[in-house]
Amino acid sequence: MSVRNREWPVVLALTPVLILILAPFVWLVISSFKTEAEIGRADPFTWPADLMWRNYLDAWQIGGFGELVGNSLINLVGVVLLSLITCAPAGYALAKIRFPGREWLFYAFILGLTVPVQAIVIPLYQVLFGLNLVNTLAGIVLVQVSNGIPFGIFLMRSFFIGVPDDLIEAAKIDGASHFQILTKVFLPISTPAVQALVIISALSTWNDFFLPLIVLISPEVQTLPLGLVRFASTYASDYRLVFSGTVISFLPIILLYILMQRRFTEGLTQGAIKG
Repeated sequence: MSVRNREWPVVLALTPVLILILAPFVWLVISSFKTEAEIGRADPFTWPADLMWRNYLDAWQIGGFGELVGNSLINLVGVVLLSLITCAPAGYALAKIRFPGREWLFYAFILGLTVPVQAIVIPLYQVLFGLNLVNTLAGIVLVQVSNGIPFGIFLMRSFFIGVPDDLIEAAKIDGASHFQILTKVFLPISTPAVQALVIISALSTWNDFFLPLIVLISPEVQTLPLGLVRFASTYASDYRLVFSGTVISFLPIILLYILMQRRFTEGLTQGAIKG
């Protein structure tokens, strides 16, 4: 797709910003394939003489990344599924079902966006401790889902509120319940919003460091961000292992975002326009 003449100034202005953002990632990826001697040379962007795939194998085995990736995947799938199960019905109810206090309830959820999780970490830990969920993947899943619910409800409501009420009336004439209307009418036409919610939940969950740091204690249940910090502190002088481990940690979520980028943008923009 060609760039129109009026867009060239924007492209030229953003190109240096893009270079500044991508340069550290390019350097990190290139360095992850180098030997220790090559990493110590003056030019950080020099291409390695041989691609050291062994660096990734060593990092995977020494750092126990198989277990870390497995924990992160379990955490991610749990958070994404529970976010969809809670945010989609809540967004539908707040957008299309009239009941007393609906607007105030919505504002209460929006108020949750203004409260930083650091401000409630002590009572949050006490609740998890009382439920015996500290140091468990179930505990971190519930915490991250609850932390993302305000934005998830806001996103789904913004999309649902623009859907014509005529669809609801037609479905009710056919004898459909609200649950059937949501699952068979609203969700199929709300794919961009659902995919946007999936990507946002996946990104925040995969990269989250603070909440797992509070909840997960044992190395056996820790997720990738925690395991990477522990691995990097242990092998701080072995740059090839640290760089390879870092690439392993962010590569899956970047690939997910690249594959679903268009749907992510559509979900946010359509929700903003309809909201």
